[in-house]
Amino acid sequence: MKPINKYTCHSGGAAGTDSYFEFFSKRYQINVVAYSYKTRFHQSEHKYELNENEFSEGVQNVHKANEILKRSRINPYLKLLARNWFQVKYADEVFAISTLKKQNEKFAVKGGTAWAVQMAVNARKSVFVYDQEQLQWFYYDYYFGDFNILKTPPKITSLNFTGIGTRNINFFGMDAVEQLFKNTFG
Repeated sequence: MKPINKYTCHSGGAAGTDSYFEFFSKRYQINVVAYSYKTRFHQSEHKYELNENEFSEGVQNVHKANEILKRSRINPYLKLLARNWFQVKYADEVFAISTLKKQNEKFAVKGGTAWAVQMAVNARKSVFVYDQEQLQWFYYDYYFGDFNILKTPPKITSLNFTGIGTRNINFFGMDAVEQLFKNTFG
């Protein structure tokens, strides 16, 4: 078995998927860093509050991601979106729970999770998404520039990984997080 205490889960500390990744990280004695930016609503015991320079770096990466996502009205959400960059920056693998939808013949991640996933793709990280509707893990294939079905469930192979996703995690998403940890750490 791998030395578990050397692993770190980079999180956003939000309700839903982030909380499940934190819960299972704690269960398996994995370190957690939950990024935040100046808010009293962030309740994680592992909170790391970004400073102004870090926030500016995050905002730059949000705008870079938006060149692909092409979403409007991002300014009200910059505090949340900028912290996503640090979840991605310090991880080698990104595991997300969300829903994929077809857009221009390719898969796109729905909701706010799309931001972290796009930043991870921009940074050429290993990206895995569990689709709560299709009940299937996908991975981002850089050769084809799209998500493909993963034939076997993923395992965490990097000491630094990100656990992110929808606040509206369902039973299948919860089970996917639990199975990811079980498959990796026994």
